[in-house]
Amino acid sequence: MRIVSYNLRCDVKADGVNSFRNRRGFVMDKLESEMADVIGFQEVTPPMNEYLRSHLKGYTLVGCGRGKDYHDEHNPIAFRNDKYELIGLDVSWLSETPFAPGSRFPVQSICPRIITHAILRPIGDGEPFHVYNTHLDHESSEARVLGAKRLIGKMTDDQKTHPFPLALTGDFNAEPEAKEIMLLKEDAFGLIDQTIDMGCTWHNWGRKTDGQIDYIFTRGFVKKGEAELWKDELNGVYLSDHYPLAIEIYREDEGAI
Repeated sequence: MRIVSYNLRCDVKADGVNSFRNRRGFVMDKLESEMADVIGFQEVTPPMNEYLRSHLKGYTLVGCGRGKDYHDEHNPIAFRNDKYELIGLDVSWLSETPFAPGSRFPVQSICPRIITHAILRPIGDGEPFHVYNTHLDHESSEARVLGAKRLIGKMTDDQKTHPFPLALTGDFNAEPEAKEIMLLKEDAFGLIDQTIDMGCTWHNWGRKTDGQIDYIFTRGFVKKGEAELWKDELNGVYLSDHYPLAIEIYREDEGAI
């Protein structure tokens, strides 16, 4: 299974040639050429979400907005229709009341943050697996630590009822040595960081060359080969202000193919 974490960068006119409306064709060409199995997107505004639904052929897109009315930015999960079927879906908020739409931690920025969670099953023969996709707070390390704890708590609870392998994608807004990232790596739950030493992932339209804040974690999966950054650029137009991350994984109990 090839899985991607992709902060798509919300559509901002001030980005000029790199505003989403100008680069969306470039984005779609890349997605269509790669045909990843599962993609966790971040920073998807409602118009961008509708664009993906209309133009990302061969995929189902699931999730909702982070606002109290289920609008605002989405963290949708996209999966290939020819390979997987959806057997479970929920969206929860990174807060003390995770099923209250639009809720936040008191120490958080004004932006609510969510976990999009899907359970997928390979069509035909295969065992189900979890996919989680998130975007931690951009201002408060304390909120990110609380968000990481909420993620671990949710995944732990889900394993009690659905003990399947999992992949976690996201923009965590924190570099590898930050407390919130170390918490995810070192907790007894057993997450494995499959994107170690990737270097810069948020490049700010080519202006920045160091600092990883995007990750893919797994549990019950093994990585095949090396993780990859999509660094495509055409005449100053990038896929996003983040480099998408891609890995290939297989279940621990299946062995490499």
